[in-house]
Amino acid sequence: MTVGGMEPGFQLVGRGSTGAFGILVFDRNKRLHFPLTVFAAEAVKRLSGSTARVYLNAVIPFFYWLEQEQSQGGACQWEEAPEAVQRSVGDYLVERLKCKVREHYTGFQVVSLTSGTQSTVRVFLSALKLFYQIMRAQDRYRHANPLVDGPSTVLADVRNRIASADSLPQMPEASGVVRPRKRRLSDSYFKLVGESWVPQVIDDLDFPARIMSGGQRAGWRLQGECITRILFESGCRVSEAVGLSLHDWATRNLLQEAQAFNKGSHGRRVKFIRFSAGTAKLLRRCFDTERRQLDRNRYGLDDYVIRAKEHGLDLNHLPLFLSRSGAQLTPKAFREGYWNPACQLAGIEADVHQTRHWYVTQAIRGIYESARSESEINRRLRELIEYMGWKSGWETLQAYQHYFDPLRHAEIQDQLHRRMDLALQENLTQPQSPCATVSASAIRPVENADLPNQNDEPDSDLEYLLAMGGGHDGPDDGE
Repeated sequence: MTVGGMEPGFQLVGRGSTGAFGILVFDRNKRLHFPLTVFAAEAVKRLSGSTARVYLNAVIPFFYWLEQEQSQGGACQWEEAPEAVQRSVGDYLVERLKCKVREHYTGFQVVSLTSGTQSTVRVFLSALKLFYQIMRAQDRYRHANPLVDGPSTVLADVRNRIASADSLPQMPEASGVVRPRKRRLSDSYFKLVGESWVPQVIDDLDFPARIMSGGQRAGWRLQGECITRILFESGCRVSEAVGLSLHDWATRNLLQEAQAFNKGSHGRRVKFIRFSAGTAKLLRRCFDTERRQLDRNRYGLDDYVIRAKEHGLDLNHLPLFLSRSGAQLTPKAFREGYWNPACQLAGIEADVHQTRHWYVTQAIRGIYESARSESEINRRLRELIEYMGWKSGWETLQAYQHYFDPLRHAEIQDQLHRRMDLALQENLTQPQSPCATVSASAIRPVENADLPNQNDEPDSDLEYLLAMGGGHDGPDDGE
């Protein structure tokens, strides 16, 4: 069965689940390309079938290019020493992927994108790096990985050792307030500049769509989509989402709400979360299909509801989301199995906790845009605080408030602009003397005005307004 054609002559042939090699790769001479076939098999084991195909689609054009260049006396064999492979990869990035490549003073290569750069460059470098990692593990490549920069690896190890010795208290990494203390330096020989779409999480409407798109490419199951939609739509924490039981949902009539525990409530259900009707429908389908296959009893949603009503079955300890082993899905498993692969394939650098900050920002924006009075704004903000379950209440909310101050001032600016436009229109429609001037008597001082002294320092707020400054990202809530 042919899975798909690649560059002229390259072909992928799927064998289903037969044997160790589910995907065979043939070169342009119709010969089995054994290294790429081995790479496909190992990539499926380490990642997933869909990710392996994405990686194959990214690296096969490079191998086809190598063959073309070799036939013309250029490029190198993929098995050659790292220096030769690195030169060929650099040439490929420039000639085929339309990147700019320059050498950093420490030795690695800095790759910059141009308007003509193909979107596959990031996936290509990741895939090729994994290819050589697998070839070395298989003892098919006898040199150091050419896509790994040795000095960067040493520096990363040194920095991590220093960071581990730091005894200062840190906020949890999942809070989103601080960068992870042991964030690893990139060990890649080719380091991309500006290739990752780093979301302006606080107010970027594309954030959920980009994650979902990456999830589809990563081969998400329904469960991954359900949890991610709940995170974005409800603003709950990942631990609260994956910790939901069937009882939590059934208590709210299996509709758009579920009761949930809160941070510090020690498992007690002290709040509820709300999601869309579409997500509720998807959750029911997930329960009756994917979850049923993982469930030890092979029960669907109706089976459990009936047994709870007729036989008193306790649904409190029945998780909504299961791991492949049938146990309750953990936050760590969701990050590693769903969130991180989706971010990687979407080119996003984001912690799953940022879905909560995104939700809060969109909620506040909606309040300011739709409320009719200051009292209504305050009332709805109090409702938001209660829904989010913030212990620090208004203090947490103030971390977001400053972002919306320019929005409120923008309303004043809009009114000013309208008045100015009307005045201009009226002025332009009236005949004017060609030598018309403004008389000194027309300029009257404003009574009781606090006029600044000319020797005073410039007013930074005034400069801000004159420059029409916009909002900026606020700090995370840390809750």
